[in-house]
Amino acid sequence: MKTTHIVILIVIAIAIGLLISTMTDLSTYDSIQSAQSKPGKFIHLIARLDTSAGKHIEYDPIKNPNYLSFHIIDSLGGTSRVIYQKGKPPTDMERSERMVLKGKMTDSAFLCEDILIKCPSKYTENQAKISSTK
Repeated sequence: MKTTHIVILIVIAIAIGLLISTMTDLSTYDSIQSAQSKPGKFIHLIARLDTSAGKHIEYDPIKNPNYLSFHIIDSLGGTSRVIYQKGKPPTDMERSERMVLKGKMTDSAFLCEDILIKCPSKYTENQAKISSTK
């Protein structure tokens, strides 16, 4: 074999190794039920704030400014408690239609690392402007 062939094979082997290693880090959107079956695995949840009786947002900046706790419900009806330890809640979290939560599920709660929200007023205002121009 020529040295160029050996170098090409090594490069291909390294590329395959990199692809396999990055595929293990990919995450998908999960339901709360499937997330509970994968404790410790990094996942994305799509859910909305659960405001049913007795469930409220727990945030006290005087007691601990880096602790936020609330409950969510997904489209399949699964519920979970969320703990977010990165500061204050996102603006208009109570009014959001849905949230994308990134983190890991434990036995008792979802430990959230990042919260992305969709604010309904932002999109409703744009729709009103579009319909008024027609």
